[in-house]
Amino acid sequence: MKGSHSNRKATRDEMAHATQVIREAFPEYEVVWGCHSDFGGHRAPRDHTLAFRLRDRWGKYHSNVIWVWPDELTSITAEWVRTMVKRGTSHQPRSRRR
Repeated sequence: MKGSHSNRKATRDEMAHATQVIREAFPEYEVVWGCHSDFGGHRAPRDHTLAFRLRDRWGKYHSNVIWVWPDELTSITAEWVRTMVKRGTSHQPRSRRR
């Protein structure tokens, strides 16, 4: 039995499903998966949290880092992906700098 401190890792099937859903939402971009500090800094909510970004064929990123809990990989939808990419990683509207 695992304790609540244990971080579950994603399975190969979960990763394949999530990649397919993300490609469905943004077929023109490549899905680049990372974790914890792969995208610069240590901003992951916890150690085994996964993240993805969308990259075009010239290497330019077209999304912020989107964090995904391993437990939620099989439940993400194309609509969820589009919404998260549109708003970035923040749950709050961004204010303008004046």
